[in-house]
Amino acid sequence: METGIGASADSAPNLPLLVHDGEPNVSDDARLNQLGYKQELSRSLSAIANFSVTLSIISVLTGLTTMYGTGLAFGGPVTMVYGWPIVGVLTMMVGLAMAEICSAYPTSGGLYFWSAMLCGNLWGPMASWFTGW
Repeated sequence: METGIGASADSAPNLPLLVHDGEPNVSDDARLNQLGYKQELSRSLSAIANFSVTLSIISVLTGLTTMYGTGLAFGGPVTMVYGWPIVGVLTMMVGLAMAEICSAYPTSGGLYFWSAMLCGNLWGPMASWFTGW
């Protein structure tokens, strides 16, 4: 196994899925094994834990209270009516792109590992460091 952060010159950063008996093995354990890792963290959350994490990360109340006055003062009702759905759709597109990357590299390092793998050997360590900051 290579000890560098990026992919080697003779392999592509996105490895194909392992195939067993003609069927692709799409489990997280198989993909992590292929990337040279073993699963060590539990990847399950209860419904209440998922809701709690989502609510604390999104912080709907603080976002609404601080931006509501600014949106009405500078953009008016049109900004408040059409701005939220437009920005919501664009944010969803960013989330879907990150979900696609996460499905290709399902590691606990997340963003750091993704940026290192996507940038290659030359820029990978620096991209990973900037992602951390």
